[in-house]
Amino acid sequence: MKTHNRITLIIEGLPENDGRVGVSTFVAQLQSLIATLTKLDREANNGKAASQYRIAELSYSSPIRVGIEVEPLPRQPFVGPIVIEGLSRVADALTNDGDLTSFDSDLLEDIRGLAKQVGTKVKIATLLFDGYTFDLTEGMRRKVDKALAVDDEVSGSIEGMLEQINIHQGANTFHIYPAVGPKKVTCQFPGKLYDEAVSAVGRRVEVFGRLKYRANAPFPHQVGVTAIEAFEAEHDLPTWEDIRGRAPGATGDLPSEVFVRELRDGWR
Repeated sequence: MKTHNRITLIIEGLPENDGRVGVSTFVAQLQSLIATLTKLDREANNGKAASQYRIAELSYSSPIRVGIEVEPLPRQPFVGPIVIEGLSRVADALTNDGDLTSFDSDLLEDIRGLAKQVGTKVKIATLLFDGYTFDLTEGMRRKVDKALAVDDEVSGSIEGMLEQINIHQGANTFHIYPAVGPKKVTCQFPGKLYDEAVSAVGRRVEVFGRLKYRANAPFPHQVGVTAIEAFEAEHDLPTWEDIRGRAPGATGDLPSEVFVRELRDGWR
């Protein structure tokens, strides 16, 4: 039966552990799933969180089975079906050797997180959603590895709004959202730039460093940041009224209209 807002995660432990799954392994799998859904959720709602997640089913009898339902946050649109449809697209591309270059790098990282424990910590990991069975395998992880491999790296800079900073346990990452080009770029910064990064949250910035490109990608997906320049917020910039009369002698002895006319003549 299709359920348009439910995703079920099935995990079976290794045979030598009698199919049981360690707590840390289970938590890591669940975190990767929620991170995946959260990225699809923000993508469906113009970068803003629209959903929360509730456990609708839980069974430990091997294999573990956890059902997660997508529900709207207060005063937010219901994007559950869009989240499920986005997950279907990436699952279909991975299952059928489709093109992965259009998918968000952070989303693929989380998919890889779901698959990386298969064969080492768990025997199987599977997602069920909307009538789809998505088996996470070692082969699928290798496909993601290839898709995320850095094909080119150059020094440069890029501008955008700085949001979604993560400093937990030294992660030191933030995202910028450029007005043109890529939807989002992940930025990794050193500890010495901690204050600059934190103070720039919610502001337009230019970040400098090593821009990293995936194969055949026209825009960078990641920056190894060496410097951050934050621009003044729009409401802090002076208005025409603020600067009026600031330089009363700027035109010399000439009336302002004559001064401007001579400037225009100089452009010819």
